[in-house]
Formats: sequence, C-alpha cells, structure tokens
Amino acid sequence: MVNLSFYLADQYHLGSNVAGLLGLLGIAGVLAAPMIGNLVDHRSPRLTLGLSIGFSSLGFLIFWLIGHWMLGLIIGIVLLDLGTQFSQVSNQAIVQSLNRQQSSRNNSVFMFSYFLGGSLGTMFATWAWSVAQWAGVCWVAVGFLVLSLIGHFVLRAPERLVDPES
Repeated sequence: MVNLSFYLADQYHLGSNVAGLLGLLGIAGVLAAPMIGNLVDHRSPRLTLGLSIGFSSLGFLIFWLIGHWMLGLIIGIVLLDLGTQFSQVSNQAIVQSLNRQQSSRNNSVFMFSYFLGGSLGTMFATWAWSVAQWAGVCWVAVGFLVLSLIGHFVLRAPERLVDPES
C-alpha cells in the first residue's frame, strides 16, 4: 500500500523505511497460504474468495476507524494481507484448474490482470490521498471492495475446482 508511506509521514512523521518494516507483517499471509490452499481444494474457492472480501473489508474498516493509532494500522495491515492472500491463492487455483494445456497462458492473463488492478488501485488511491488524504484512500478501497462484492455475487466463483484430468 503505497499510500501508507504518505500516511505514516503525515500522522507520525515517519519515513518509508517504517512502511517497509510494516510490510514484514505480510508474513501472516505467507504462513496462512497452506491453510488457504487446503480450504480452496477441500471446501470451495467461492468460500475463500468471500473470506478474502471479508478480511479486506475488515482491514480497511479498521484503517478508517482506528488507523490513527499504530496498533490499528498493524491489525489492519495483517487483515488486508490475509484478504489479499486468500484472493491470490483462490484465484490462482481457479485459473490453474481451467485447462492444464493452457495453464501458462491462463496464468499470464491472470497475472497481467492482477497487476493491472493493483496499478489502478494505486493510481486511484494516490489521487484520493491528494483530495481527502487517509479517508479518501479508505473510500477508494470501499469502492473497489463493493465492485469485488458485486462480482462475487454476479460472476459467481466456482463452488469446486475443475478437475483438469477429467
């Protein structure tokens, strides 16, 4: 989250090095990845994508409500990272299950889309910072989360992964 550096400088007079240190909280997502993978495989990618939206929403709610305290930032970062990890693992599993012969092509399209979405999110959040600072960043996140929730219910992720061998 690029805007975290802006917020840390504005709120705490801290530099981007502290934002980088807070990025180490991403270890929570790394540690959760095997569990998320098992949930995707044995339960439902639709469930884990719903959890992704839930964790991310809760993370931004905490950023907005108590993000002015360092503890609020830490909790929000962990929740947002978990949400991102749930999304990444779930979507990667769905893409890989579509067609084994075209898995590299599917993965290329997925990764392009993933980074395009991240770039757009950064662009809009940076604009929002210039207009309304931290509250604006949180509102942009809410907008993207609403879009993801609509997509979750309209596009309907699969309940089960497709078995590429069948």
